[in-house]
Amino acid sequence: MDLKEAIYNRRSVRKYNDKDISDSDIKEIIDAGLWAPSAVNLQPWYFVVCRSENSIKKLNEIMGGSIFGLKKVLDNRFKANPEVIDETVNFVKSMGGAKTIILTFLQREDYDEYTAAVESAAAAMQNIVLTAYSKGISSCWLTAPLHVEEELRAEFAPKKGRLLAAITLGYSDLKPRAPKRKDGRFVII
Repeated sequence: MDLKEAIYNRRSVRKYNDKDISDSDIKEIIDAGLWAPSAVNLQPWYFVVCRSENSIKKLNEIMGGSIFGLKKVLDNRFKANPEVIDETVNFVKSMGGAKTIILTFLQREDYDEYTAAVESAAAAMQNIVLTAYSKGISSCWLTAPLHVEEELRAEFAPKKGRLLAAITLGYSDLKPRAPKRKDGRFVII
């Protein structure tokens, strides 16, 4: 698959079917994340791949607690679109039925170059979603888990650094449309 095609066509998918992702595909997707560039070779990411029934159940239970904080953000952002609020809240409660969810933490808490560590982990997450797309696997990069960061860290990565995001992975029967791109986002000087 052409890289430009992946960049322009990958979309956030919020509903997945029951088809399992193979172990080899998961390994390749995570490996792509591990090969991301990182500031001064920090490689500051730590991925927890939830695939077992127990880990998904626990993750969904904790995510249910994120709804209060998330709803306040959504109510403010989407006042004119209550259907978006409802859709997003329902997605977060169940993680869209995803059978694979990757939690991205920092490897440790104390980075002198904290912003560089976050940017490096974000590059790894981008590699993950693009590689998944190239394999026909849908994804959604979520920051909603930040509303329950402490609970997720305690459960899944107690000795690691900050939680940065979660990525749901799965196969979807839906083909979401691209949102309109916003103007005024760059200048060439």
